[in-house]
Amino acid sequence: MKQIKLSIERFWIEPGNFERWCELLSRIPEKTEARSIKEIAKLYLGKDVEEKDKKLDRSKELFGLHGYEYVKNSCNFEIKGVHFLTRTDDGCLIRTEEANELVAAYEQQHGWELLLAKQLLRYSPRTRVIMHLLLNDGFFETNGQSLEQLSKWTLRFADALYHPFSSNPDLNDMNFLLHTFKNEALGKDWRNILAQEEIELDEDWMFVGSSGKEPAKTNISSFMRAPMQLFAYLDWFIEADVGIIILNKEKVLEHIDSHSLFSFTNVQSISEIEWLKKKVNEEQDDRGFVAIEPLLRKLMERFYPTWEQGFARFVDYYMTKGIREGLFYIADYESGQPRHGRGYLGKREYQLLKLEFQR
Repeated sequence: MKQIKLSIERFWIEPGNFERWCELLSRIPEKTEARSIKEIAKLYLGKDVEEKDKKLDRSKELFGLHGYEYVKNSCNFEIKGVHFLTRTDDGCLIRTEEANELVAAYEQQHGWELLLAKQLLRYSPRTRVIMHLLLNDGFFETNGQSLEQLSKWTLRFADALYHPFSSNPDLNDMNFLLHTFKNEALGKDWRNILAQEEIELDEDWMFVGSSGKEPAKTNISSFMRAPMQLFAYLDWFIEADVGIIILNKEKVLEHIDSHSLFSFTNVQSISEIEWLKKKVNEEQDDRGFVAIEPLLRKLMERFYPTWEQGFARFVDYYMTKGIREGLFYIADYESGQPRHGRGYLGKREYQLLKLEFQR
């Protein structure tokens, strides 16, 4: 398959009303007789789809609950929403397991916000591509605007500037991101569904729109405010400087295990360096020296749980990369005790280091 269709992503209409989808799903039975979102609205949500709500204009958020549509004969696979509703073999819509878990958590009023956020980051390609860049040291430039004016926000990543919330095709917009980072935007959960449908993607596959070459960007800033405000509510965003918003990676990792959902191309994260600074201050002796290997073992276990090349290699890699990128430098060094390990680069005189941070 060379194309995956991507609908306009619908979230809850009022960006701050995070409970809206939970309320709707709680009113939809686990197994329904409905074969379309319109029938869901009519049968379970009291919508007059024949007259007043004929086009469901006041219920656009309903479409975001859907998962996907697949027409096998034409190999037409379209991502419709974030997979809270899916189809049975007979064509009826049912709640997914994730939807059932969300409803249960909502009824118990415990942890539903995190389940909602995780669902968006599993199944919303546009939300995923933004989070991928933020997790890999991208950051927002707000241009002095609040989330209410999200269209003014830009995203800087690897010295490039992107405009994910703009509908201007002349800028590095959302569709440019979806093209450039298509595999990260798709993610493993959609790939698992594609595999279940026995669909194989070609190397040059791309996202396209529901009825056009490019995915639609209609009201993109209005729709994308919903997930961004949810993330802000969860304290995932930190104002690092005036007009600069970075991701609180430690909190995201704690909340949703981001390492299991995303790949990391730039492992020297801002929050990671802040953690390292804090630990150096806590563990250094009166002269400012710290045993580097015990410290980096804690860092590896916390931020690099999938590292498979051995601890000694990690120490050398991490220190060399940090020095080369100007994150810190070795102000002084001396040998320690056998319990302090082999030392950076295998040198005993580099068992104890005095680090000076440059950021």
